[in-house]
Amino acid sequence: MMAHEFWLEPCRFILEAGEKLQLKIFVGEGFAGEEIDFTKFKVAKYTHYTPDGERNTSGSLNEQQLNDFLRFEKEGNLLIALNNTNKHIELEADKFNDYLKEEGLEGILAWRKSHNALNKKGREMYQRCVKTLIQVGKKYNEVYSQNTRMRLELIPQQNPYTAKQSLTFQVLFDNKPINKALVLVWQKGIEKNVVRKLRTDKSGKVSFNFEPQGVYMVSTVHMIPYGKTDEADWQSYWGSYTFGFK
Repeated sequence: MMAHEFWLEPCRFILEAGEKLQLKIFVGEGFAGEEIDFTKFKVAKYTHYTPDGERNTSGSLNEQQLNDFLRFEKEGNLLIALNNTNKHIELEADKFNDYLKEEGLEGILAWRKSHNALNKKGREMYQRCVKTLIQVGKKYNEVYSQNTRMRLELIPQQNPYTAKQSLTFQVLFDNKPINKALVLVWQKGIEKNVVRKLRTDKSGKVSFNFEPQGVYMVSTVHMIPYGKTDEADWQSYWGSYTFGFK
C-alpha cells in the first residue's frame, strides 16, 4: 500500500530575518518518514507566499533549487505550497478497500459496494497538495491563511504562531467546503507522536486544542471519480499543512 503521509518540513520553522533555511520533503507513516528525492515527481506548483506577495518558481524548478538554502530578509509569516502532477497506483481489491476505510473515504467504499466492485482492483491517480508555514522574526501577517489555488486546500482560520489554546482549519476542494472529511492532526517532537482524528462540519471546518510545542501536521485525503476509465477509476488529492516550534 502507498505510504500515507507526505509533507514539507524545514530544518527550522522559526528563524530570524536573514537566516538560511533548508526545506525538506518527507514521505512515511505515523508522521515519521524519510527524506525523498523530489526529482522523481513532476512539479505543477512551487510557490512562496510572503508579506510582499507570491513568487512562483515551479516553471524552472529543479533538484538544485530544492536542495538550496532559502533566505528571507523580511520578518513575517512565510507560506510555501507545493503540488505535484498525477502519479498512478494500482492496488489489489482488499488493500484498496482497507485503504479507503483507513483514510475515511466511506463514500467511495459505499459506491464500490453498490456497484458490485468490491472485488475489483483499485486503479488510482493521485497527487499531493502540501504547505508549510514558517515564522521569520517577530512580525505576523495574514499569509498563513492564503488560498494557494490548489484543488485541495487546508486553511487555518487563526495564525498558528499567535494562537494560544485552539486552532480551526477549513478543508476546501475546488474552493468548496468538504463535509465529513477525515482530518488527522499530528504532533511530534514531544514524548511520542500523537494523532487526533476529526471530521469536518458542513462548513468544512474542524477545531482542536492546541499547545505551541513540537511539530504539527494537519492532513486529509479527498477522492473523486477519475473520468478516463481506460487509465484509472479514481483521482485522489492528499493535503497536508505543517508548522512547528523549533
